[in-house]
Amino acid sequence: MRLELRSARVERAAFGSKTHIADNLLQIDRDELRDLLSADSRLRDIEIELANPGDDCRIIDIFDIFEPRSKLDGKPNFPGLIDAPGRVGDGATAVARGAAVLVINANDDRFNTVVDMRGPAATLSPYASTANVCIRARPAEGVDRSKYYLALKLLGARAAVYIGDAAARSENPAGEIFDLARPSNHDGGQLPRVAYIYMLASQQVPTEPDEPILYGDNVRHLVPTVLHPNEILDGAVIAPYWNFGAETFTVQNHPMVLELYRRHGVDVDFAGVIAIIAAETEAARSRTALMAANLARYTLSADAVVITKYGGGIPESAVMETYDACEDVGMKGAIAIWAHGGDGRIEGTLTFMSPRADAVVSCGISDDPVEMEPMARVIGRETIGPLIMEREDDARPSGGALTLRYQHIAGGINQLGGGFLSSEEY
Repeated sequence: MRLELRSARVERAAFGSKTHIADNLLQIDRDELRDLLSADSRLRDIEIELANPGDDCRIIDIFDIFEPRSKLDGKPNFPGLIDAPGRVGDGATAVARGAAVLVINANDDRFNTVVDMRGPAATLSPYASTANVCIRARPAEGVDRSKYYLALKLLGARAAVYIGDAAARSENPAGEIFDLARPSNHDGGQLPRVAYIYMLASQQVPTEPDEPILYGDNVRHLVPTVLHPNEILDGAVIAPYWNFGAETFTVQNHPMVLELYRRHGVDVDFAGVIAIIAAETEAARSRTALMAANLARYTLSADAVVITKYGGGIPESAVMETYDACEDVGMKGAIAIWAHGGDGRIEGTLTFMSPRADAVVSCGISDDPVEMEPMARVIGRETIGPLIMEREDDARPSGGALTLRYQHIAGGINQLGGGFLSSEEY
């Protein structure tokens, strides 16, 4: 597979009479976009607002975030979600680089997240630096939570493709190539082959029957599966409804995949990706660990692995058991993982820690507090909370001074290793 991302640079967004990108400005025909999204009968009262870097603005109730993209060669966009399942990861894709579609949840959900476009909290989130198209839609009468959440995913993906089409029409886009060709020997020696074991979701919060995570599948019974890294970068994977530290935008710009690509042929031979889940039962987790290790060692011929998780609790046990299974077949590796409160040590903040895991990289402590300044404008409801790990009476005015946790900031702490935070033990 050879993927080319052709990027049109965006620095700000504004409403205009025609949707296009010119001179780093994304102009959006709000009525045209609203008409496109209003075709979904499960949604009503669609509102579209913009937030640019430096605005005195807070965005709350964020359900998911998409980077605007559109395929240029007739291949499907977000296969299994808005288009029928089909091959992605090959060909050319237009990207509105620097723009983001923020999908706002009109329902109470403790996992909703927040972005401040200025102030101290803005330094924690990559989405404080993007030109944000914020779309809020209420569920139509009688639409249940699962159907509403599927409609929100479709809304975000359709808006992303709509803006991606504008990137496709722009002039002189910058190109970036992703090709996993085997590298030649480096300085006369063989580079170590490294496989990435990527946890897509956790069944600790069971996925819904129609939840479209991998090529439209809910991964409820996923067994370890080899993926080409380009598939991940090109829309085959989106974030679960339980969005806990990795938005779809992060998956499209997967930090671990991009870092392994950057080092491919330099100091590692990137072997490929193995997709797993954190299963509900101990037997299923053991089966996943065994199969993932076998695929890495005996199918991808990996010498080492990198592992990330999604969620907390059960996923930590699943990661450590998978790491142990990899050690059993002669592979070492590293784990990137966020930690909870505990005693401040990595080992003391996880639900389970393998004594053999001696290369654990911290993505930060997810429940450390963040002080947030008042904002003049709020996109979302007038009150915020309670959010995950907060008391039931923690609802307060959205625009006021807030004390939230890192995990409440969209992109502020990232399960895939792409955030701005870490912690180090001495």
